[in-house]
Amino acid sequence: MSMMGTTASLAAGEEAARVLLLCSERKKLEVHFKYSFIEYKAARVSNMSVPAEAKKSKSPKPMIWNEEKDELLCREIFAVDVFSGTKRSTVARGAKWEKVAENLNKQQDVFFKVDKRAVRDRYNNLSRELRKKIKNEEKASGIETEMTNLENALEDLLEREDAAESEKRAVDDQKKQDRENAADMRNRAMESLGQTKRRKESDDSENEGRKLKKRSNGNATVAYLREKNERLQEFRKEELEVKRMQLEKEENFMKVMMSQQQQQQKQMQEFQAMMNMKVRQQSDLMLALVTKLIDKH
Repeated sequence: MSMMGTTASLAAGEEAARVLLLCSERKKLEVHFKYSFIEYKAARVSNMSVPAEAKKSKSPKPMIWNEEKDELLCREIFAVDVFSGTKRSTVARGAKWEKVAENLNKQQDVFFKVDKRAVRDRYNNLSRELRKKIKNEEKASGIETEMTNLENALEDLLEREDAAESEKRAVDDQKKQDRENAADMRNRAMESLGQTKRRKESDDSENEGRKLKKRSNGNATVAYLREKNERLQEFRKEELEVKRMQLEKEENFMKVMMSQQQQQQKQMQEFQAMMNMKVRQQSDLMLALVTKLIDKH
């Protein structure tokens, strides 16, 4: 009996130990699944935020101007010939700035991301700084400092811009003067006709009450019409003379424009040659440096 009791006690103890072990393993599994679920949620939240960060990191960087880009800008302004034949703040001038921006954005070696407003504002800032520098040098007893290639190009563009503005003002002033001259001639001709009419009316009033023959009345009318016709012919002659002078001035203006265009093309060729020489010098310098490095090794 004692042995059977002992055996039963041992069996009960083993059963209790097995139950405790199962409970312990269950708690471990519950804790493991709990932390696994927390890690899963954290990883999911992290994965959801990655695309936004990646998208932010891939956003295009703003373009920064430098001397190389400024020189390319000046070259394109020369090539497009922005200032010739256009006025400031007009559609035609805006179309030329748009063309400059398109050409710069097509550059392969240098990154550009600009529009017509960006290139126009950049040129205006550069030209404003150069004008200020030149003005300060003139005030400082005429002392001139050595100018860079960019400043030389900008100075040529400033001269071209100022010349275009001056020519446009001269043409506008001449057209205004021609209109005033034509109006003055027309007024004088009409005043002459009016004076003739008033003189005839005065003669008629003096002869009022007199009995005039039909023939004399007819002669007076014919004389008036003849004088009126002469005045009209004189007016037309003066008007034709004004038109001839206008055509002559337009022809002279076209000759000046063609001469200036040829001069601008020559300046563009000289500027291109200067830029090519600078590129060759830089290439020769790089080649010399590479050769020295190779010789050292």
